[in-house]
Amino acid sequence: MRIFKNARVFTSAKDDDKLHDALVVDGDKVTFVGTNAEAEAVAGSGAETVDLGGRVVLPGILDGHIHTLQFGGFLTRFLCLEKTAAEVQELVRQRKREQPDAKFLLGASFLFDSLGVPPTKEILDEAEADTPVFIDSMDLHSCWVNSAGLKALGIDKDTPNPTGGEIERDANGEATGLLKENAFHYIVWPFLSENTTTEERKAALKLAFESFVSTGVTGGVDMAMQEDSLAALEEMYDEAGGRLPIRINAHWLISCIGTPDDHAKQVRRAAEHRDRLKDKAPWIQVLGIKTISDGVVDSCTAYMKEPYYDGSTSGPIWPKDQLAKVFILADALGLQIACHAIGDAACEQALDAFEAAYDANGPRDRRHRMEHLEAITSAGIKRLTKHGIVASLQPLHADPVYMANWRKMLGYDERTDRAFPWNEFQEAGSRISFGTDAPVSPHHPFPNLYTATTRRSGVNPTLPDPTDPRLIALEKFSFPLAVSIRHYTAGTAYSTYQEDVFGSLEKGKSADFSVVNIDPFRDGIKTLREAQEGVDETWIGGERVWQRK
Repeated sequence: MRIFKNARVFTSAKDDDKLHDALVVDGDKVTFVGTNAEAEAVAGSGAETVDLGGRVVLPGILDGHIHTLQFGGFLTRFLCLEKTAAEVQELVRQRKREQPDAKFLLGASFLFDSLGVPPTKEILDEAEADTPVFIDSMDLHSCWVNSAGLKALGIDKDTPNPTGGEIERDANGEATGLLKENAFHYIVWPFLSENTTTEERKAALKLAFESFVSTGVTGGVDMAMQEDSLAALEEMYDEAGGRLPIRINAHWLISCIGTPDDHAKQVRRAAEHRDRLKDKAPWIQVLGIKTISDGVVDSCTAYMKEPYYDGSTSGPIWPKDQLAKVFILADALGLQIACHAIGDAACEQALDAFEAAYDANGPRDRRHRMEHLEAITSAGIKRLTKHGIVASLQPLHADPVYMANWRKMLGYDERTDRAFPWNEFQEAGSRISFGTDAPVSPHHPFPNLYTATTRRSGVNPTLPDPTDPRLIALEKFSFPLAVSIRHYTAGTAYSTYQEDVFGSLEKGKSADFSVVNIDPFRDGIKTLREAQEGVDETWIGGERVWQRK
């Protein structure tokens, strides 16, 4: 028995906004939350006492949308966020100097708006002509490569676009060096995977886990699980004696490439993994599938009803009837469905597919999900809520650093005045799960919470507060702090059918929590903005798994 006293404990329990003095843990479970005196009476004289000196205790953060392997790999790449094309060139040269014998030079997080010019192979060729260069866009929906990279991928003038993807070409039909959507996901990703060993994957996963636990994250929902990452995770689980550093609930990525029979095989494969991994839960399990119904606004690939600023349009990645067939089968197999849907038209297509599954398979307790929902209409929110679909939201996606190009691509029209309408979900009664989409956005929960509560930048703390009245007006879509934390803990636990075990510090639930050295409840939410070292300790199942040195 252990008492954590002289604390300020936020439980994330429903309707409990109070900060409590003490937490009692027995083994791996919470047994009491209340006053110091009450806790001492409950625990008895033989309990170990930990005096927290007034520090805040938060429930373990459950990140509702992560890409674990990609995030770990991202931590070893050169970062191009907010860099111009010339600055990216220098980063490429610097990495070549540091790693002259590297097979590839890997970068991350370029922003179309920051580059100042379109990303082309010629720009990268000037910096490095011989070694393949691959730089992911911030949103993980495009990849910028040099000529050596195109050659390594086997892409030439005659290479066809994959289904749901685009090899961008110039007026002469030559590849420009920008690969969008499935040209990235199903050409670049498999190529890099084939050239990565299991040990390298495990090293990347180790980096990811270390970063998560150091920021109070105790579990996550992996939104692009594939054979290579699952195999590495299972090896790590076995090597650690039957656990992982954090708990992983996974969704199996379903490719739109191929025939309906191919799609069905992928869905059944997800069900096989779900059944096979039951004994390894809750440390690792496959809950369901993930489909990607459209792209992203930044590269004008999100499926919108109305054109982009330049008059261009983009359709869905999945044909409507094929998406519905996948949903019907997955739902019939009892798999949870997560669907990436950003554009208003994509959201409608996904909702149609969900309704087809419900009509085909009848009523039951479903907790399907829709990811991102950046441009969903008010009518779409009502449909989502009616069907109990979880709204999976990533507050940092609305960070002003990213929003600049988002608004530009939509032409600063009325759609940008409803960008990321979070509180409409709350008002409609939707179930909500918060996440980061790491490495798309920084993995740290505190900047994410800051943006959720303010619509100000948690990515770049030096960015001035907005003066544009239309940007200021977007603050109406933000959440209060206590509500935001619940979406990041209890909300995600509900989305994974684990609300009786995880997500809040209540009697009988897992003792997962962090001890933090900031107090946004007392000192204001601005304390979250630059709190990169805000977590002092992380506890999972009553065991301290990380402590700041």
